[in-house]
Amino acid sequence: MRSKAPLAMMEQLVMVLVFALAAALCLQVFVLSDKTSRRNEARDRAVMEAQNTAEELKSLRGDFTRAAGLYGGTFDGQTWGRSYDADWEREDDSEAAYHILAIRTNSGDPLLGCAEVMVFTAEGDLLFSLPVAWQEVTDHG
Repeated sequence: MRSKAPLAMMEQLVMVLVFALAAALCLQVFVLSDKTSRRNEARDRAVMEAQNTAEELKSLRGDFTRAAGLYGGTFDGQTWGRSYDADWEREDDSEAAYHILAIRTNSGDPLLGCAEVMVFTAEGDLLFSLPVAWQEVTDHG
């Protein structure tokens, strides 16, 4: 009569392989979940910072120079930019993880000022974009 030990050993080996495969799949799911969570957290924060930037522009009626002076960042005549580190704290451009750019756009109406507020990662990926408009003030007299 033959021993059934080799058959039992083979069965356990198959079970270990199945368990290892299931563990590897679970690990990949957890890694993907973490990556997705971080990306969504960054996008949520980008939305909030873009809204803040849009409100700052609207409160100053599109005065980019004053906005850069009051709220920080740089203005080159067309684009107001600010940079943030990975924790969304204001940062200079050298170690920045995120960049917010407010670019003046043409509305086609002289009484309506427009800009596009965009949030980018340091790699240049667009996280969020928000159009903003404000009423231009004219001197009557």
